[in-house]
Order: sequence, then structure tokens, then C-alpha cells
Amino acid sequence: MSKQEKIGRGHPPVHRQFGRGQKRASGRPKGALGEKAIVQKIAGELHEIRERAQVTTYELLLKTMRNLAMSADLRAAKWLSDYARRKIPDPDDGVGFLVVPETMPEKLFIEQMMLRNRFATNPELNEDPLFASDPLQNRSARD
Repeated sequence: MSKQEKIGRGHPPVHRQFGRGQKRASGRPKGALGEKAIVQKIAGELHEIRERAQVTTYELLLKTMRNLAMSADLRAAKWLSDYARRKIPDPDDGVGFLVVPETMPEKLFIEQMMLRNRFATNPELNEDPLFASDPLQNRSARD
């Protein structure tokens, strides 16, 4: 069988074969991140802003684009409207979406819950007339 007859999968044409000393490229090295993983990592980073809050890169990008659009930047306004059209389904299409809270670090979750609990009222105290929300009603009821 000559070299001309061995053509097809596993037998490339002679002019396409690797020469002496050449070898195939090794591809992406082990542990290297792809574009999707890099974008997810960057979008999930937390940043401190002047309002003394931590926001992700993704939220910071959206806030920046909103601020640019509000300052009459037409490109930012067009980008925001295109983004909203892609991300938010039209209710007339009969399509809905599910909102799922994102995962957050345990420390941040605890801080948020402690802040909520600080301003929450105990449901047991709502039944006690001394701790009712409107003191004028309680005074008239006692008199």
C-alpha cells in the first residue's frame, strides 16, 4: 500500500503531515482558566464604594452605566436598553423568570441578618398592650 492510498481520518495528506522534529501543539496548559471562568471571577469580586457598601464588579458596572446614561451619555443609555431587552423577558410573551438569591460569604450573610434583626420587633411584644405601636390608643383604652 503506497502513501497515496492512506488518506482520511488518521492519515492526512502528505503535504499536511508534520515534518521531522515537528509535533502538535499541546493546547491549553493544565489549570489555565478559560474566558468564562475569568469573567465570572471578575464579576464576583467585591468593591468598596463611597456609600460604604460592598458591591460586585457586575453591580458596579451596571451602576456606572446607569450614571452615565443619566448624565446624557447616549451610548450608555442604548447599552442599558439593549441589556434590559436581553435580560428582562417581555411579560406579553407569557415568559416568566425565577429569582434565586446568589450565594454570599457566611460573614456577609450574618452581618445582613444582624442588621435586619436590630430593627425587627418581637412578635410576642405586639400582643402586649404596654408595647403596642400607638400609645394614644392604649391611653384612651386605659382611661
